[in-house]
Amino acid sequence: MAAILDKFIERSRYRVNLADYMRTCDQNYIRLLTLIPALESNRSSGSGRLDGKPASDSPESEPDDKKEWEFLIGSSGSDSPGTQNHAGRPPIRIKVTQLEAFAYTSTLEIQVQSGFPAWSPAPVIVVRMYHDASTAEPISYQGHRQIPARCAVPNAGMYHQDEKRQINEFLAEWLRLCLSSGISARAADFLCIG
Repeated sequence: MAAILDKFIERSRYRVNLADYMRTCDQNYIRLLTLIPALESNRSSGSGRLDGKPASDSPESEPDDKKEWEFLIGSSGSDSPGTQNHAGRPPIRIKVTQLEAFAYTSTLEIQVQSGFPAWSPAPVIVVRMYHDASTAEPISYQGHRQIPARCAVPNAGMYHQDEKRQINEFLAEWLRLCLSSGISARAADFLCIG
């Protein structure tokens, strides 16, 4: 009987599918660049921080002026705060803040500012973009950091077995929602002199 139980537990144990996880990270990177074309300059510059100062090895270093972008999802074409969508709900306002920008990485905080149901906390996801690898990985969700790829159940953090994968998929859904609404931040105008 114990052998059957052990076999059942082994079969039901979550196994990390690294290929699928990384595919989602890579697709999230492309979605972020599509949503915010200005992030493309981080990918190609390789010069350190966005403000032109040399990059520091310290993870606490931040640009002097944080860049921010805001998006309205579900608005009926008007960007005024009092507008409502066809279902009578206010549009969802999403704010993306660039926390860090270095030669090979950028860190973004994606949070819902307004329009989210009152019965649920508004999502806040911190995403690290790796420009040299063209991938983006969530590193924090709702203030929780260092979530393991596979969690034992039960655990003190009340995480699912595949919590990290679920957060990555949730980020993908949010980015798909933004892109399906036809929104994107305007790219800075570049002047090319040949």
